[in-house]
Amino acid sequence: MEKGCATKETAIHSAKRDTGCIGFRKIVVPEEFLKTRSNPEKTQKVIGFVKRTGYLDEPLTIDKESKVLKDGYRRYVVAKIIKMDQLPVVYEY
Repeated sequence: MEKGCATKETAIHSAKRDTGCIGFRKIVVPEEFLKTRSNPEKTQKVIGFVKRTGYLDEPLTIDKESKVLKDGYRRYVVAKIIKMDQLPVVYEY
């Protein structure tokens, strides 16, 4: 897996679900997510984790076909802030 695309749960997720990496710009964020504001304290904790470890704590969940984000908006925001190119994902069908 590419650097920045792994998660600490990669092996577990890979064994149980369809996982992969996707380019940040390919993810479609639904309007309802865009209308919300992530908790700044929790966002900073995730940023700190990524800076310490080099990866997200969990993959984002996206729709396999449409690439619409289903879960992980805070991780998406963190990836945007720290300019991650590739993100780990779990595909939902």
